Amino acid sequence: MLSASWPALSRRSFLKMTSRTLLSLGLGSLFPGQWRKALAGEGLDAFFVRQIVAEDSRTSRMIAWESAVSEDQAVVDLRPAGAEDLSSFAAREKILEDGGERLFSHEAFLTGMRPDGFYEYRLRTGDTASPWFPLRTAGDGAFKALIFPDSQCSDGYRTWKKIAESAAAKHRDAEFFIMMGDLVDNGEAADQWRQWFEGAAGIISRMACAPLMGNHEAYDLHWQCRLPLGWLGYFPVPGNGSRRFPGWYYSFDYGPCHFVMLNTQWEEVDSLRPGLLAEQMTWLCRDMAASRKKWKIVLMHKDIIEYDYPDVSDPRTGDISATGRALMPLFDELRPDVVLTAHQHTYRRLGHIVDFSPSETGPFYIDTGNCGNCYYDVPQNARFDKKMLAQPERGNYMTLEASAERLRFSCFLPDGSLVDEVILQKVVDI
Repeated sequence: MLSASWPALSRRSFLKMTSRTLLSLGLGSLFPGQWRKALAGEGLDAFFVRQIVAEDSRTSRMIAWESAVSEDQAVVDLRPAGAEDLSSFAAREKILEDGGERLFSHEAFLTGMRPDGFYEYRLRTGDTASPWFPLRTAGDGAFKALIFPDSQCSDGYRTWKKIAESAAAKHRDAEFFIMMGDLVDNGEAADQWRQWFEGAAGIISRMACAPLMGNHEAYDLHWQCRLPLGWLGYFPVPGNGSRRFPGWYYSFDYGPCHFVMLNTQWEEVDSLRPGLLAEQMTWLCRDMAASRKKWKIVLMHKDIIEYDYPDVSDPRTGDISATGRALMPLFDELRPDVVLTAHQHTYRRLGHIVDFSPSETGPFYIDTGNCGNCYYDVPQNARFDKKMLAQPERGNYMTLEASAERLRFSCFLPDGSLVDEVILQKVVDI
């Protein structure tokens, strides 16, 4: 029987006390590393801290994180780097239940910043706060971004962590990074999401992430198709105005570029929620027409080439994937400058393609490769593959350097060796 003199403990206080007891007993290995550090910190319950791109990254940014207990009074403090005056933004709390876990997910949308500015933010509940994290807003001029293709791993995401941290260290001037889909091997596996976020922890709290959804985010633990609840919960991306598919696809501006993040999962989710392809095609036409940016870049997970089972009897479209046949005619019409894909775990520079054929003009296609440890031996397509790496590939990442006059896409091996480069130029309006 407990003494009546013991103070009443809230659920939050009890869990914090319990976590510290486990750590003092040497049982901290029961918790993932990043989560364990948060629970052992100065009372602040926060992990998977991340920045997500906003529609206008010059003045705004989404900050998100998880906690094991409710923190419904949490805020994000924001200040110019090194300043004392700060602004506070209330965080919206929601429950994220997926893969047998129940977490409290938090989102705070920061606004009112100046373009090309250097800021700091921290998470706070009452008098308890996290350290300050750096935040840089976009400008209107040149920038560099990192591009990471499929990061799914079978080694606890150590390969992903090594490539991500090495790329960020070699390219310290990168302002944000893009994930090309298939971040994890199974979208309902909570332990994989923990491992992925631990791998990304060194960069995702200090630079914005622009994520794509891949097909593996839409698998359940039995490898059946499902709605991508985990991905949607972890990544509060810019709105798209959709009532049926909010968060499934989106666009954003950064510097002189307009990025369009398409979702290629319609075949797998159509039986659960039909209409994704048709809705996106209508939206894409409006979105591209509304943008006045110098460069327009489309990103989508699945590739346009059918490497596995090409139809050799059809010389025009037999080596074009179902995704390509659905979207490439629209790309021919809308003429984005570049289309980036992934999914095949292979880097291929495909070049300009119009009407399903190699061309001197039209959208420039690149399959971005693989930065996990799932390696495939992918045959060459003699019609389109202008550049491929030795098979089976052992990973790569890319950078994009953009200015009003030029786009430079560079492909690097995990050790930082440059293996391919594409430069696209455009006349600047005077």
